[in-house]
Amino acid sequence: MNPSSESAPTSTKSSPSVTERAWDEAIIKSLCYSDIFGFPMTLEEIVRFAQVKITAAQAAGRLTNSETLGKIVKERGGYYFIDGREGNCGLRQEREAESKKQLKTALKRLIPIQGIPFLRMAAITGALAAFNSPAGDDIDLLIITSRSRTWTAYLFLRLWRRFGHNPDICFNIFLTEGDLTFRNENLFFAREILGSLPVLNNGAFEDFVGANPWIFDIFPSFFADPVRQGYKLPLSPRWRRRQRRLEFLLTGPLGDLLELVARKTQSRILINAAPDAAMGARCNRIKLHKHDNRSPILDKYEQRCRECIARYRDLAGSV
Repeated sequence: MNPSSESAPTSTKSSPSVTERAWDEAIIKSLCYSDIFGFPMTLEEIVRFAQVKITAAQAAGRLTNSETLGKIVKERGGYYFIDGREGNCGLRQEREAESKKQLKTALKRLIPIQGIPFLRMAAITGALAAFNSPAGDDIDLLIITSRSRTWTAYLFLRLWRRFGHNPDICFNIFLTEGDLTFRNENLFFAREILGSLPVLNNGAFEDFVGANPWIFDIFPSFFADPVRQGYKLPLSPRWRRRQRRLEFLLTGPLGDLLELVARKTQSRILINAAPDAAMGARCNRIKLHKHDNRSPILDKYEQRCRECIARYRDLAGSV
């Protein structure tokens, strides 16, 4: 969508109003976060991840009419970026094309996970989900399992990854249908949740989002992207039948025993393999982060925001 002047007229010679300043700063903040990853944004993406209530018409009006904002934010070929970062437009195009190729391959490779017992949702996260993945990057997955079978699903997924020769597929977070709430309510996780691609989903993803309403407090203007929603695993009746058979066998006492054994053995293996990793393991939740980038990313974001917002306020005050 190209900027339009559908919003209320904005004078370029007078200081922006309180509301206009809030819109401008929200636009800058959206771009500051994506700039960490060398990723200029479209107008729709800016609105989705704006930290204030704003429409596409209002954002387009500010980007078109605000002389002050125009000194901070530039546009090229439908992409918006922080002044001086125009080189990222070509990088985004390259990575987006590469990511779409990777996604096409990933959807084929992930078909067999439909046979994993008690798997209820698998969402691609990280750079690939953002269409910002370089060649050879890993496929990161967020997993939701049925109640009391988190470790059983984890065990089967690990076996599939090992014997299916899928070392580049990473299982970052395992949640259960009975415990979907994120404790860390921050910008990083809100972006990860809303930016994920639930390629396998029986309704658990909607429950997951519903269990974390705070993400819409951070991003009140978010709306779903229908193009992104189209990425789904091709349905495999053969693998689904295998899943049902395994779940039938492992629903009762035998399954309880396997869950207990899997939790004790696998948690010990995880601790021994990566004692210094950012790793949490509970009965119904597993977090695996060999490199926890959350704090460095948020620190960079805050620094970029301080610099760009300070420049904007100086310019706005001088108008």
